[in-house]
Amino acid sequence: MALYEQAWRSGVAIAAFKLGALYELGVPASASLAKIPDPARAWRWYQMGADAGEPNALARFAEREEREATSEDTRQKQNERLLRAFRFYATAAEHSRMQSLPDDTWRGWRYQRASLARLLAGEGMMQQVAEAYAATNDSIPQPLPWWKRLSAKLPW
Repeated sequence: MALYEQAWRSGVAIAAFKLGALYELGVPASASLAKIPDPARAWRWYQMGADAGEPNALARFAEREEREATSEDTRQKQNERLLRAFRFYATAAEHSRMQSLPDDTWRGWRYQRASLARLLAGEGMMQQVAEAYAATNDSIPQPLPWWKRLSAKLPW
């Protein structure tokens, strides 16, 4: 855990997700420093990872929203949670694409995003889905083209 915290302080965003997972699941008793699960601390780490654009942390929030949608008492509240899940999956997938992560890493998030879009469209929410998707893409900074990156490094 200390090494993950050190990695986080050094700017390694996935360390926040890894710490969240450790706190969520706990450290096995066979480990020298066994820890019981601490959900509150886990979600704080997931939040820090999500704030840093870490795709796995963003997807973890999507999974939680999707799971909690089933416990809502009205269709409107369920759809609101599913739309939030859609946003998280879309953001996770876009960050994965921008970071050039392997396709296997984020394929499931794209499928889940598409499934939620179809489900919400069936509920008459296609406009909200389209707006959420557009806002996701607009909020993520695009990398500079290679020639601009190169020219910025040149001395003139």
